[in-house]
Amino acid sequence: MTRPPTLRTFIVQNFLDDAARIPAVLGRDRSDSVTPDRTLGDAALALLVLPESGGDAALTRNLLTSLRGFADEDFAGFHELLDITGTPHPVGDVRTPSAQALALWAQHHAGRILKDTALVQEARSRFRTLFASVVDGQWPALLHRDGGTVIDGSSSLEQVAVLTLAADALDDGSDTWGAQLTAAATQLERFRSADGSWAYLTARGASDTLQGYRLRATSVAVLAWCRLHERGLATALDHARATLHHAQAHLHTRGRGFWDRADAASQPRVDALVMRYGKPDSPFPAKLMGDHALLALAADRLFAIDGDEQAKNLSALAHDELSRYTDGERGGVFHGQGSWFSTPVDPTVPLARHVMVPPRSAGAFSVGNTAYVPFHEKHAETQLLALAAQGDRRPAAIPAPPAPPALEHWPLERDLSYVARAPLSNSDIDIPAYLRWLHSTSSGLGYGLTPYRAPLGLRSDRTAQTFSVMHVVSDLMALDVPIPHSEQLLAGVYATQNPDGGFGEQPGLLSESFTTYCAVVTATVLGGTGYDKEKCVEFLTACQHPEGAFGNAPGYPGDAWHSNLATLALLALGHRPAREDDLIAYFASCQNADGGYGNQPGHPSDTFATFRVVGSLIALGHRPPRLEESIAWLRGLQTEAGGFRYRDAGPESFVGSYHAIASLYVMGSEPADVAACRAWIAARQSADGGFGRLPGGPSETTDEGFIAIQALHMLEGKLNPYWAVIMV
Repeated sequence: MTRPPTLRTFIVQNFLDDAARIPAVLGRDRSDSVTPDRTLGDAALALLVLPESGGDAALTRNLLTSLRGFADEDFAGFHELLDITGTPHPVGDVRTPSAQALALWAQHHAGRILKDTALVQEARSRFRTLFASVVDGQWPALLHRDGGTVIDGSSSLEQVAVLTLAADALDDGSDTWGAQLTAAATQLERFRSADGSWAYLTARGASDTLQGYRLRATSVAVLAWCRLHERGLATALDHARATLHHAQAHLHTRGRGFWDRADAASQPRVDALVMRYGKPDSPFPAKLMGDHALLALAADRLFAIDGDEQAKNLSALAHDELSRYTDGERGGVFHGQGSWFSTPVDPTVPLARHVMVPPRSAGAFSVGNTAYVPFHEKHAETQLLALAAQGDRRPAAIPAPPAPPALEHWPLERDLSYVARAPLSNSDIDIPAYLRWLHSTSSGLGYGLTPYRAPLGLRSDRTAQTFSVMHVVSDLMALDVPIPHSEQLLAGVYATQNPDGGFGEQPGLLSESFTTYCAVVTATVLGGTGYDKEKCVEFLTACQHPEGAFGNAPGYPGDAWHSNLATLALLALGHRPAREDDLIAYFASCQNADGGYGNQPGHPSDTFATFRVVGSLIALGHRPPRLEESIAWLRGLQTEAGGFRYRDAGPESFVGSYHAIASLYVMGSEPADVAACRAWIAARQSADGGFGRLPGGPSETTDEGFIAIQALHMLEGKLNPYWAVIMV
């Protein structure tokens, strides 16, 4: 296999055109442009990072010309967003202090490389004006294009830190510059909390506890404090150390990497209020590689100054994640790891996307009334920050996978002529009400996640999605209800196939192994063949790594969840995984001493991963190892109420309960208390007929409906075991 390029080479070859212009987001490489619009921040970062030590004059001139393309001819400063033609977007006609400061810092840097004194002086003069307008506005997060009108009066830790670093870099030694740095240091201190540094202050100057802590802001603040320490500020090192140490609060559930946020109690959690009433954001935490690059920079800097051991440990974790999310085949760094109810206090569903991001987020796709970012994208900012943090590295060589274990044969009747052996009992739930709810999710050529057209809150609407189509079809078939307009339904599914052979959530969206599985299984159970199967096999095969696991897209890190989906899709297409022995070895390495499985080797056991692994092994014709121990561990997770915790000491989870029930069922077992489990599920049917995660709460999505209908069939011993294995 050809070794991938170094990171710098990847950036130059894939992100820079002949005029050194940089698109915001790519897919895997330059052949797949996701967001061709250009941001001021990316152009400035490129000029600061890409010229190698000693300065590459030709590249510097090109990058400087690209940066100057953002210049505002009518007002001092820069436009912050250009479209593919170089035309300014009206929404970019603002003055974000950090973006403007970064651009002037980059201009100053170019002047130093090119030995252009006029350029250096121009950057300093314009920075003084910018800094004065920020101080006059009391450190606002956003100014109007005129540089004086405040749009957002809150104060951002990240922005104050960037202004501090830029002021230091542009310092001409004058008293004026010293006063600027003193003012910046004073403002930085206002963000300090008892534990770390708040991400924002309100317009009144109070700590914004709703926004809590942000890893990115923390990291940039540490860099600013370190620089102020080197300039002789007595308290700066203590502030840097305390702020960095608080990053430990962001530690990911499984100890690999860091969440991007923590609340006022230093706890990463889902927070609907942040999305609705705070600054536009997703309510779900995520793991962003750009944040990890900044954390690595900050931790390395503090360790170099102070020899701080905690900084050393944080650095190692951050660098490890950057390496793990580097594409080992094409090069470049993926955006990160998405989340859906995925924090230490919420059940974990490891989808490789970040859901409910603000509209027009870089690389985001809108599906109905929500938007999401696929985390197998490669953002320009991520590449540039990773290059600054790690240098011009080539992805590490992938170690050889372990030998697969010897597993017994598991005979599985692959019969799809029936779904359920007998009708579901009517004693637990109102089936007619559920069917009315389910049919009302119909939308165009498919089905949406809910029956609602334009809901508020965190509800999805009924815009057709590949994922929802699969679950609606599954429930209708399990309940022996004819599929209305199946040919049209299949046509809608086929329309989501992309030229690479994979399927997206909707037509034109990026291919994922997750959505490809949904499309392929839907077509299989409906007897559909009108899509390019061979290209689909090619896409899925490309998602497999040399160590055996499958990721959500080619090159993206693998796990048990996506390995299961890709395996089932390949089997439905009449193919087996190309490196089946390596895949089996990977699955086996996910098993823990308790008999359960983690989503990756070394992760704690959870019901999600356990079902994905045992289901995959059974689908491949193998008896899962230590099967009796797995059954005992799963049965031990059932609560007195009847549901299941999704992991030891974890919360009770509706989705996690489904995975526990399904795991037990496909292994020939059942919960310790079946009656309590049935009642627990039935209690989650809502007044409108749908199902939600909480008893007495509103109905949620067709996913919750699928969980209830399929699980109840399994609890009554009526579901086709092969159906239970393939329809997940």
